[in-house]
Amino acid sequence: MRENILISKVIKEKSENRIIELLLIISGAIFLGMTARISVMLPFTPVPITGQTFGVLMIGLVYGRKLGLKTIGSYLAAGMAGLPFFSTAGPGLLFLKPTGGYLIGYVFMVLICGCLTEKGWGKSYIKTFGIMFLAETAMYLCGLIHLSFFVKTNVIEMGLYPFVIGDLVKMSLVTFLVPSMWKAADSFKK
Repeated sequence: MRENILISKVIKEKSENRIIELLLIISGAIFLGMTARISVMLPFTPVPITGQTFGVLMIGLVYGRKLGLKTIGSYLAAGMAGLPFFSTAGPGLLFLKPTGGYLIGYVFMVLICGCLTEKGWGKSYIKTFGIMFLAETAMYLCGLIHLSFFVKTNVIEMGLYPFVIGDLVKMSLVTFLVPSMWKAADSFKK
């Protein structure tokens, strides 16, 4: 399975090296925090447009399931503890905010991306897009269900429709990047 995880291909160290793993987790959590800061609030919804889904997809596809889950868990814990990692204001329990379901959905995104990437799907452009479609669907299910506790009408209009085009753009970018990174890593091996 390790041969299908891109970060293992790029970093030749054994995965047992705790320092390398810790540095990857910290840098991944910071990367996710930075993508969350790319944020545009919309006047009709409590859910902002952010770069987070790009970051989460990249983490899941590049880090794989285990390292990806550790990274997203660290990111969520750091944000709840008060680091400015979330696009919406302040620390706190995810369940108490309208966007909490989307953040919880990121765990499922990483799980789906990581599991399918470990099966070798992340090397193909078409399969990579398919992985991300499944992952985004899981995230939106979590997000919309959670959002429905905060807004009683127009949940789909407030929590899905405004984000579809942006997510397709982010997915297209990741679809190009990850398989291209695999090709580059494979060419350096030769």
